[in-house]
This record gives sequence, C-alpha cells and structure tokens, in this order.
Amino acid sequence: MKPLVKTNFVSSCGIYCGACFIYCASRDGGEFLDQVSKQTKAPKEQIKCGGCLGPEEELWRNCRKCEIRAYLRKKGLQFCYECADFKDCKRYERLRKGCSERGEDTLEALRRFQAGEAEVWLKEQDAKWRCPSCNKGISWYEENCHHCGRPLKSK
Repeated sequence: MKPLVKTNFVSSCGIYCGACFIYCASRDGGEFLDQVSKQTKAPKEQIKCGGCLGPEEELWRNCRKCEIRAYLRKKGLQFCYECADFKDCKRYERLRKGCSERGEDTLEALRRFQAGEAEVWLKEQDAKWRCPSCNKGISWYEENCHHCGRPLKSK
C-alpha cells in the first residue's frame, strides 16, 4: 500500500501522530522522555514510534496491538473510511470518543483524507498542537508545556 502522504503523522483512523506523547518524548528527550519512560514502565530506548503507517517493527508497543490497524491490514486497507463496515464499526466509535475527549476529531480527519486534503490537515494539526507561549510541539495530554512549563489552554 502506498502512503497517502509523505509523512508518518497520518494514521489509519484519523489520529494525528505528531501529538502522541511517545513521539514527542522520543523527539524532545530530556525530562519529558524520563517522565514518559517512568509512566509507561519502558526503557528510554523503547520510547519511539514510526507512526501508524510505518513498518510494524517501528511501532510503539500499544500501536502494534491496535485492533483497527490489524483489522484494516488484514483486509488490505489503509484507512477506516475505505472499509465497508466503517459506519457500524464499534472499534472505531470507541476510539473516536476517546480522541474527542483530548481535542481530536478523527471523523473529520478521515473525511479530509478521503477528499485529498491530508497535507492541509497535517499543517493545521501541526499548528494546533504547539505551545502558544514557546511554539514548540506538545502532546495530547499535557496540561503544561514540557518545553517552557507554561500552562496550556484547552486545545
């Protein structure tokens, strides 16, 4: 399967991988990597991920276990919207609910991917998941920026 875009921040279900705390910790290192390592009980060298559309061996351990990803791969599909069962998919609805609680609209993302707007969506997400004070990338669950320590307003 050829990726839709040249980046690994697009996922099969519409999540923006660039705001993943695993990705941010592996990229930024320092205290944030230490915190994530402690939180996940994983050695620092295991805190990394190549993104949903990347090779299996480059995925974070939780991403390797993703039911949606496995189901789509088994069917030879890349994105949820390509699946005939998508409208009634309970797996996707559980994921969508959790993502909306952290400020993501995965259904809108999938609509945009299908419309050929993935590159524009990626730029918007990159801007959305930045600290308003220091303009560095932040992850979904942060209350304070791990770069400058400033409180983050609702995303």
